[in-house]
Amino acid sequence: MPSGEPLSSIGIKVHVRIRPTAKPSPMFHIEDQTNTVLIDLLKQNGGGAPESFVDQIAFSVNSITQSTDQSEVYESCGRALVKDFLEGYNATFIAYGQVGSGKTYTMAGDMKVNAHRGFIARAIHQIFEEKEADPGSGIVLYISYLEIYQEGMYDLLNQRSKDLMIIEESGYVYIRGLAKIPVETEAQALMCFSEGEKQRSYACHQINQVSSRSHTIFTLCMEKRVGRFKTEYDTVVAKLNLVDLAGFERLKKTNTSTGGRMRVEACSINKSLCLLEQAVYAIKQGQEYVPFRQSKISIILKEALSGNCRTELILCLWPEEYFLDETIKASRFAQRLKVLRTFSIHNKKIDCCVLNERRHAQEIANLQQELALKDALQGRPGLSFDDLTLENYSLYSRSLKYLCELNWKKCLVNMDWLNQLKNHKKQNLVWVN
Repeated sequence: MPSGEPLSSIGIKVHVRIRPTAKPSPMFHIEDQTNTVLIDLLKQNGGGAPESFVDQIAFSVNSITQSTDQSEVYESCGRALVKDFLEGYNATFIAYGQVGSGKTYTMAGDMKVNAHRGFIARAIHQIFEEKEADPGSGIVLYISYLEIYQEGMYDLLNQRSKDLMIIEESGYVYIRGLAKIPVETEAQALMCFSEGEKQRSYACHQINQVSSRSHTIFTLCMEKRVGRFKTEYDTVVAKLNLVDLAGFERLKKTNTSTGGRMRVEACSINKSLCLLEQAVYAIKQGQEYVPFRQSKISIILKEALSGNCRTELILCLWPEEYFLDETIKASRFAQRLKVLRTFSIHNKKIDCCVLNERRHAQEIANLQQELALKDALQGRPGLSFDDLTLENYSLYSRSLKYLCELNWKKCLVNMDWLNQLKNHKKQNLVWVN
């Protein structure tokens, strides 16, 4: 399991991307200097006719773009978040809005035209650009691609994956049985993404000719070596979730109110988004119980909404008067999300071998301190394990041995002299007698 630094509370960022339209609502305004979305509403008295004056709703966000340039959108909304991921922080980027507002175009784009590539392809390019710039980092990447269709979970990279199950352990959420494909090059990663896109559920209706009918989560998992010494490394781990939420829709406006598969799909999408909004509202209100498990997308986004994650949302708006109610609904959800706070940890993978090495090094240091204390109490020179001290200690040992041998020789000489003296005295005594 990862370990990290002390928690730091951070807010969820909200960006707005406005779809170009030939018939913008006169009630819809943008203040670029303050990054504020303004919507005028006619006031009413008790359900009667609207009065001549208006009420105004204001939504404050982190950035607003009206550009159709995919590169410009990515640079303003995504590059910094992907950089955080590369540094070892969990990150999630969510596209949200009504059906037809440009969410899937923002996230996936058109892979056939380089300028039209979306957020996912550009994030992949940035990640492998970083990997190639620092080949010694040992970056290892894995990709998974999950689809949630009518509350069923499907592996877009492995059609044979069955019985996918959401597992939550120690605050971390993952999908058991979901394929994790190792990728070594940008081309391999883009191939995985393209193959997954082919398996997604789409439909055609009155508002959108290619309407996504499911939520998708494209995930990149990274392991990266960060050197502290020449022969010792920390392993940094992180996860980047790129989420394309299906768009909520009014059945009458999409002409799916007469029944059939598309109506069932629309009801399922609207219900799951409603349950997600309930979870966001519960977190915002500080409720002890948050109903994450009411829907698959809510529990999967639990970390992104309240856990260890740096989260950003791009709100796609279609500012036509016909969709003014949907614009207000989407903006209110984004405003609630913006006040939520998550925490961010620089994730480090615990390696048992490294832990054992560090523990043994600490034990050796403690024993050395204990020996030094005993040497000091007994007046002996202290032991150390640097080269110079070892050499000095060797010289000291040889010198001490030499002095001992020298003293012993002196003792033998003195003993021999005493014996000679005794014999001489005995001879003198005999002669005198």
